[in-house]
Amino acid sequence: MKSNFLIVFGICVFIVACQNQKKENLKISESLLEQKQFDLPDSLSARRISFVLNLKKDVAKYAWSDFGKKGTEGTLIYFNSDKSEVFFPDSLVMETIVSFDKHSDDYLLAPRTDSIPFHMENMLSFDKDDSSKFYYDNPVEQYCSVEEINKFIPSVQSSEMWSTMVIHEMFHHYQLNNENYKGYAKNEISLLPFDPRNLFSLCKEDENFLALIQNENDFLMKAISVSSGDNRDSLISTYLEKRKRRIEKFSIEYPDLEKVEDFYVIQEGSARYIEYKSMFIHSGYANDSDSVVILNDPMFKSFTEFNEVDLSNEAFSYLTYAAPSDYYYTIGFNIMRLLDELGIDYKPYLLNQPQKGLHKYLEDYINTLPNKTYKQ
Repeated sequence: MKSNFLIVFGICVFIVACQNQKKENLKISESLLEQKQFDLPDSLSARRISFVLNLKKDVAKYAWSDFGKKGTEGTLIYFNSDKSEVFFPDSLVMETIVSFDKHSDDYLLAPRTDSIPFHMENMLSFDKDDSSKFYYDNPVEQYCSVEEINKFIPSVQSSEMWSTMVIHEMFHHYQLNNENYKGYAKNEISLLPFDPRNLFSLCKEDENFLALIQNENDFLMKAISVSSGDNRDSLISTYLEKRKRRIEKFSIEYPDLEKVEDFYVIQEGSARYIEYKSMFIHSGYANDSDSVVILNDPMFKSFTEFNEVDLSNEAFSYLTYAAPSDYYYTIGFNIMRLLDELGIDYKPYLLNQPQKGLHKYLEDYINTLPNKTYKQ
């Protein structure tokens, strides 16, 4: 049993940015002005965070209504050079950070809270050794500024692209605000001697494992794209059978493989799904002359990267490619897109029943078909 456990809900993005011309005639929308309900300073960082909160509200209306119930999911830390700007600090954060200047209950300015150069994550630890940390049993979003992210991921060249990464992490915070999901992570997944590092090692050390994963992903992609119901059902059944055989084969040596993979397929697949849906919100903004902007932001590019969101475009190909480091992101993302195509209402149950793998919803669907039963 593993006693030390730290979840870092991070995001990997490799995207080529497009044009940089800013449209001067865009206006601030009323929806962004409504963010004045929060008492934040008049600063570039606050305008960027307000922009993301507006995006959160819009993507929730478009793709996941429950995600929009709260204006913010909780504390987030924005790393800005040698400072940590703490938005919406909770009591644990305020008790843990030694020195800060308080602007309001919604904003603190503190010396940089750590020396780690790159942050794009949701931090949470269940390890009692971290009991003095502000993220002990308490999810906290952490982001570097757009400028700092660009140093590590050069393709992220705009505040808009940065905001899709932030939305991904904000959705992780939403996941962990669900007590069923958080309890499952703490009481089941965190206690296993197997984690995503083992999944990555399997992909790197065993070419057969990665090849099987990528073959499964191909069947999911085909099932999403076909127009014939019978063909789609056949592809889904083939995917499920191939997945079953892979799990059976590798679970002999790695008995916790399925449980861990299922958890992270839900965790990262759904966050990538929301990230992708946020790109369509940006696409809508790009065609609206009254769209939301970030005033006086040199990294704001007027949504030019999102004029067309096309998964066949190289700039978005990372979303659907099952890479060794993040294949479970892709598998989850594609299963969710397929469930949408099938009209299956899975979102209200996904976090409340985290022990039920995403593929199970496909099994349930196959088992509703006449004369078709998927044997588990």
